[in-house]
Amino acid sequence: MTFLSGILLLASTLPAQTKVNRGIHLDADGAVRIYNLGGSVRVTGWNRDSVVVRGSLGKGSSLHMGGGSKGIKMFVEDADERNPAPAILEVSVPMGAKVWVKTATAGIDVSGVSGSLDLYVVSGAIKVTGDPADVNAEAIDGSIRIDGSPAWLRAKSASGDVVFVGKSADITLSTVSGNITARGSRFEKAKFETVTGKISFDGSFERGGLTTFDTHSGTVDLGVSGSADFDVVSIAGTITNKLTSKRPIAGRYGRGSELLTSLGDGGTRIVVRSFKGPVLLRPAL
Repeated sequence: MTFLSGILLLASTLPAQTKVNRGIHLDADGAVRIYNLGGSVRVTGWNRDSVVVRGSLGKGSSLHMGGGSKGIKMFVEDADERNPAPAILEVSVPMGAKVWVKTATAGIDVSGVSGSLDLYVVSGAIKVTGDPADVNAEAIDGSIRIDGSPAWLRAKSASGDVVFVGKSADITLSTVSGNITARGSRFEKAKFETVTGKISFDGSFERGGLTTFDTHSGTVDLGVSGSADFDVVSIAGTITNKLTSKRPIAGRYGRGSELLTSLGDGGTRIVVRSFKGPVLLRPAL
């Protein structure tokens, strides 16, 4: 076989791709629904009253798209849903749009959107950058990362890690075996929950707020700046306090540790509950 014929044979065996470049009008606060099994979905907010989709579809796939000025829907249809050909979608939407994305293995990346976000993935990663009004992000095996300042945030994964960097008045991060990392400020109502995963926090709180950290056997590494009142219990684990001079006492059942202490002039309630995971209180980094 000659070199040229080998190249031609290789090209003929590669999966054919179909380029996508479509647009449709949408009001500035309209709704966008996107469904894509595999590949990737990147959504970017822009200052136009329209939605434009660019990218490529795998062999045997087709993109269906339609709707009106208040809302549109698009989905990738694959001839073999059990083994979908990857589709790469880059979607530009009005900044104030409400965006819903659901995928199986496709990663989701959203930036520059100030409206509401509902994002669902099985094993891909979810990433959000910017200041959306609210975010609901769910994954099974995938990881979730939020960089920005959503007013309301719910992020949940089973085995994937969840990371938040920014500020939010109302936030809940939860995993089963994945780790949670949060760094930020102005937390007012916050909840961090794992079963076996580690919780790492560095930040400050709004006065008068309530934040809870709850785990079965994961480590809680809590770095705090500003003022707060702490109520910490580890049923079978240890508590290490590097924030104040108060020392933990033995648990009420003869094992584990408990700690009630205040940093500064208090005013924000911090509740930590662990069954057998260790808890560390320290100054924020």
